[in-house]
Amino acid sequence: MSASPWVKVPIGPHGRRWSTLHPLRTVLVVVHTLTAWNRLADVLPIFDSDHRVQLVFTFPSASAIDSGVEPLLRRSGAVHIDWAQATNTEFDLAISAHNSGDLHEISAPLIILSHGIGYTKYSESRNRGIAESRNRGIAESRNRGIAESRNRGIAESRNRSVYGLSPEWLIRYGSVVPSAIVLSHDEQYERLAAETPQALSAAVVAGDPCFDRMRASATERERYRSALGADRNSTVVAISSTWGDKSLLGRRPDLVNELLAELPDDHVVAAVVHPNTWYAHGPWQLRFWLGKSLRAGLRLIPPAEGWQQTIIAADVTVGDHGAVTGYSAAIGNPTLLATFPDADVAAGSAIAALSSAAPRLDMHRSLVRQLHETIQRHHPDQFSEVQKLTSSVPDESAQLLRRLCYNLMDLEELAGSALVPPYLAETLVPERESVQAWWVAGEWDGTDARLTRWPADVSLRRGLRPIQADRHLVVANTHPQRDLRNAASIVLHQFDTADEIGQTLVETLRSRPACRIAVAIVGADCRMQHRDGRQLTASTSPNTVDSAAAASAIYAWLSEGRSWSDIPEDFDITVGKRPAHVVVTAVSQ
Repeated sequence: MSASPWVKVPIGPHGRRWSTLHPLRTVLVVVHTLTAWNRLADVLPIFDSDHRVQLVFTFPSASAIDSGVEPLLRRSGAVHIDWAQATNTEFDLAISAHNSGDLHEISAPLIILSHGIGYTKYSESRNRGIAESRNRGIAESRNRGIAESRNRGIAESRNRSVYGLSPEWLIRYGSVVPSAIVLSHDEQYERLAAETPQALSAAVVAGDPCFDRMRASATERERYRSALGADRNSTVVAISSTWGDKSLLGRRPDLVNELLAELPDDHVVAAVVHPNTWYAHGPWQLRFWLGKSLRAGLRLIPPAEGWQQTIIAADVTVGDHGAVTGYSAAIGNPTLLATFPDADVAAGSAIAALSSAAPRLDMHRSLVRQLHETIQRHHPDQFSEVQKLTSSVPDESAQLLRRLCYNLMDLEELAGSALVPPYLAETLVPERESVQAWWVAGEWDGTDARLTRWPADVSLRRGLRPIQADRHLVVANTHPQRDLRNAASIVLHQFDTADEIGQTLVETLRSRPACRIAVAIVGADCRMQHRDGRQLTASTSPNTVDSAAAASAIYAWLSEGRSWSDIPEDFDITVGKRPAHVVVTAVSQ
């Protein structure tokens, strides 16, 4: 990375001359990755409205996957300085949510926080030579009175180090680097004592700011669901994948498609993918890999923000050993594990408790049935241990972190409690596409029609039969896949005005032998032309059900052997769980 020009304001020898305000303290915020930014965004509100404090951000380029950070800092409007300038400038405080890189070069009291749900994963660098200090710490701890869970943790981790708690992450040149190591739970203090006892004096149990914000955001759930395109009749399924080849996507890259293929369209599926996956492979590549999923209605949550709102909105989460899945369980969501590498998870942690409490996905059974079983069998205390291990001081993290920061800066706190802002519904902006191809099963009960639809861009797992075999294919004429268009029983065209229709429907029936009904959608009106020449126009309300549903209802009516002339002048229709009313406004025999 090329060096950037050094910033002259608000820091530097002449910064005061050009500043409008003259803050008493300057804080360096170290942003290694987008994941770190996400966590820091939960912490920084403690400085809200304090004109005595100037925040300055830096990007150390110390992580293997760091793309996306600098553009985000530029978009945020924050003061962003080069790492070289950061390490050659004195600050009153520094905050990092990562342990990587040369943090010991910072000239300021340093606070380090976890960027996940505590310290949960064994380090990839566990095979390095381990410092003598760690060995001494383990030897000393053997003779202490230690809780049974801690003993298990020590036994399993003697040859493995936990990221963020072991000497290789905390000690440089014989000295503990951070002035404060923020722990979310007391159990981490015990693990730190086993791993790096010389760092205990820097340990501060200050809870989990993300967990507290998620709890404070519960009242916004319906707004989050609306942002995902869900209504009160929808079941929201969150898919959570951490990074690496043992993650959900790493182990089961087809699972997103398989879930979408089984779930009818009264389900909204949203995927939360770890930023490391986004930027290890590139955002373009991830979207490209998920192309079928997106065409099938997947909501893909951007890497910088929105995952907390998604988890709060969800009725059930399918995940792995990542922090997002852990938070799902911690806030009481029904949670199902698609993959879980137990050997990689630190014993005694919240994620280890998740492994014991959550059911596992069985790929030999119906996925939709397992999702609904998970919801129905869930009970409020199922993940009580996960919740307990997430924070020793729930709802107090912001207050404790503010006290810690201001003590280290030797500055009096502002009056009033520290802010714990709910996550904004406006920042949940999923990437999504309109579904253009459906499998539809329809049936009539007297003069009421019921439809069930599944996205046709994704395929059921091999050997799995459709829930309802008597289905027809509905495809938009603009769909990019020719074989789907050519196989459709109903082909849809969208027009702004009826005048544009012309001979389009006649030409569609002529050129597509499989098509039985060609449809023109104009607002709420659905104009249909059957292969035998008969025509019908229907209007659907409310707009929670799209106009094309009327065409599938008519198709099902005719497929049951009923006569064209007996089509009701108006009828009720239910698509999944969404009711609507259809009025037939014109019929041509």
